[in-house]
Amino acid sequence: MILKMKMQVAFSVGLIACAFAARAADIWTLERLMDYALAHNPDARIAQQRIAASQAELQQANAAFWPRLQLQSSYSRTDNPMMVFGSILNQRSYKSSLNFNDVPEVDSLNARGIVTVPLFAGGRDVAGRKVAKANSAAAKEEGAAVRNALGFEVSRGFHTVLKTRQFIRAAEAAVISFETNLVLARKRLEGGTLLKSDVLDIEVRLAQSQEDLVRARNAKVLAERALRNLLGIEGGKFTVADTAPAVSVPELENLVERPELAAAREREKAAEARVRGTKSGYLPRVSAFGSLDQDYGWVTRGDGKSYSAGVVAQWDLWDGFSTRSKVRESKANLESAREEQRKLRMALDFEVEQARLNLNAAAERLAVTSKTVEQAEESAALTRKRFEQGLSLSTQLLDSETALLAARVRRAEGESDQRIAVAALRKALALPQLDSHPTAK
Repeated sequence: MILKMKMQVAFSVGLIACAFAARAADIWTLERLMDYALAHNPDARIAQQRIAASQAELQQANAAFWPRLQLQSSYSRTDNPMMVFGSILNQRSYKSSLNFNDVPEVDSLNARGIVTVPLFAGGRDVAGRKVAKANSAAAKEEGAAVRNALGFEVSRGFHTVLKTRQFIRAAEAAVISFETNLVLARKRLEGGTLLKSDVLDIEVRLAQSQEDLVRARNAKVLAERALRNLLGIEGGKFTVADTAPAVSVPELENLVERPELAAAREREKAAEARVRGTKSGYLPRVSAFGSLDQDYGWVTRGDGKSYSAGVVAQWDLWDGFSTRSKVRESKANLESAREEQRKLRMALDFEVEQARLNLNAAAERLAVTSKTVEQAEESAALTRKRFEQGLSLSTQLLDSETALLAARVRRAEGESDQRIAVAALRKALALPQLDSHPTAK
């Protein structure tokens, strides 16, 4: 009997442990949100596809340096004298009895293998490969920029959800306080120490606090929905953790080169290579070729083989200013890329300075609001006691409760703003959002 009871207890403990484990698995911590967003967010997946496309572009550019091998096959039948004579010669079936004024119909099955080897293209292929390499490197940096921005958006969305929860707690506390105060007011009304209008004022404030609670709960649902969309989650249960991991405030000396700036530098390299590529139109192009032919005819029963090999040189002496226009266009694009890089550098410097100032301001506001909450709580508690004893007016009670609610809301905003400001500074410095989570790179 005792053994059976122990087994039942162990089984119950196991079920409880499994339930807690399943519950923990359903909770989305900030670390889990980061990992999931990097793998499933549409922008992150698009960035991965752009990297794959740029690598394919590089392979295409490298293909220009390899020989090209082609296989051709054709079948024809004709009584055209020139073509008949050529087919007979190719089939090694010429006979001296052939009457050139009355040639017969002949057929020909031709199989040809062709090899083309580029020898010199004026630097066009080399420039194309440099362009592809720069674009591939830029795509990788842009992917890192997407991950950096995505990490910040996830962090901001997470802290926004926590902020809405604090709004709900503040609104719930206000509702409870006004309900308690309403009970005291009705008692005083029954005792003849309070006017009916004062009771109505408290009822109105209670209704307003209940409306605030509804708005806060609605804001929480919307914040969670926005976070779900950011992760690319379309359905299912979604529960965000109630605590945030501790994140250190970075120093400005920890500045890492932003991937956006590195990508802009690679785009500039690509533009420079395009200028060299367009200038190749002024130079000749040289390539070698070779072919092997097999010709067979069912009419003549002839079968012959032949080959040809040589070198081809081409030089455009006049192209209607096409090359010159392309060079001017590529140079203009190069100057534009350089100005874009300068513009981006100034914007990133401004972002770092703005993030630093916002963090300092958020820290100061948080210190002030925390002190304000303590004072408002003490003032509200004293006013409630005085109101219960009939020593304060209902307006004083309502003012103290309203001030307490406003202080709690401002403190919630201050805490959230401070955490978001830290996240913004880490993004501006191209640092991971979490100390142990490589988001940007």
